[in-house]
Amino acid sequence: MFQAGRLYSVPSSRIVIGTPLETQTPESPANLTWHHRLPFFYGWVIVAVGFGMMFASNGINWSLGVISSPMRDDLGWTLSDIFTGLMIRVLATAVGAALFTRFADYKNGPMRSVAVTGTIIAVSLALTSRVTEVWQFWLLFGVVNGLASGGHSALVTAAVVPRWFRRSRGRAVATATMGSSVAAFILPTSIAFLIRSSDWDTAWLVLSGLFFVLSVFPALLIRRQPEDLGMVPDGGDAPRSSSAPPPAPEVSITAHEARRSKIFWLLIITVSLATTSSMGVPAIMAPMFEWKEFTPERAAIAATIYGLFSLSSRYLWGYLADKIPVNILLAGVGVFNAMTLPLLIVLSGDVAYVYAALVGIGVSGLVVAQGLVWPYYFGRAHLGAIIGMSRPIPVIMSASAILLMSQDFDRSGSYTFSLAVMGIMAGLSALMMIAASKVAGRKAEA
Repeated sequence: MFQAGRLYSVPSSRIVIGTPLETQTPESPANLTWHHRLPFFYGWVIVAVGFGMMFASNGINWSLGVISSPMRDDLGWTLSDIFTGLMIRVLATAVGAALFTRFADYKNGPMRSVAVTGTIIAVSLALTSRVTEVWQFWLLFGVVNGLASGGHSALVTAAVVPRWFRRSRGRAVATATMGSSVAAFILPTSIAFLIRSSDWDTAWLVLSGLFFVLSVFPALLIRRQPEDLGMVPDGGDAPRSSSAPPPAPEVSITAHEARRSKIFWLLIITVSLATTSSMGVPAIMAPMFEWKEFTPERAAIAATIYGLFSLSSRYLWGYLADKIPVNILLAGVGVFNAMTLPLLIVLSGDVAYVYAALVGIGVSGLVVAQGLVWPYYFGRAHLGAIIGMSRPIPVIMSASAILLMSQDFDRSGSYTFSLAVMGIMAGLSALMMIAASKVAGRKAEA
């Protein structure tokens, strides 16, 4: 795995090395806790917690695609009304990320942030089952749920999991983010069955309970980084004597210095263009297949196929991320998505299910690559603050994609224009990643 700072460097006065995270003073052997006695590295517990939280958090988006039709029919809303709520939620998540993600840089900060925000999300989902007016939905699901989401699953998978690994960082992030793929595989058909046997408000209550079980209680297991437990990334104990060779120091750059660098803003543009597909297309997968004259039940199968292929390809993307530079991986994902995202325009019948599979593979690669790009260029030490700064613009782009696709359908009765835009944005993200890599290469040579 290429180390942070290998492709990008700044003048030595601007590099924060200090005491390497790996060589901080560990606890004495007598004070070792149960975390050390596990038959496997505790970092994989963090990965498992992130997996469950991604399942619950992204399961909300997947379930909304199925719940939207009965809600729209029962309450007399339009598709834009419902997905405007999702857009508000995404925008509020950007604000929440700026407020909460920096706590990932403090001891016990991730645990407390996730426990509090997880409780708020679970309560807001329960209250969403009682809405009768669209403004109530926008407030509860959009504003309250969104603000809390900024300090929840993304904080764990983007700012905590990468701290626990260096050699296996790609596979660890891929495994943690698999939760979203499993949710896409399981929840759409399950929620569709639940709605047929009950109603849409019961579905919201079930999601609330699921979120509480998978997110709030597991938050107590979260630890910021292995050094807090006297461990080192990828497993083992920290060196206990001066004779033990210390691991190679990892260069980390402060949030302030990252913000002043050109590569930071080029990466934000790259990720922003790429994420137009990661939220817009999957969130409206079921309605898109209904546009292709699929029944709601068969449209839900498309979301399940998406989840299956997103899940099955996730580990492959993680393996590739541990073998090749992340910048090359992210550019390759952009090219793949540029070719596949518009395909539904020309596909019809059962062949259209191939589209769901291709989107699952492409978005899976994007989730892995964009989760690794920040520690790859800027290191681990200030990852929470850097991610908090980087999220607003990509999140706004994601929200814009949702609004564009829902309004495209309301106005034209199709998704042709918006799918073409998604493909163009993905292609531009690949070009921007290439440009960012050239800038980083020149910096490293300077």
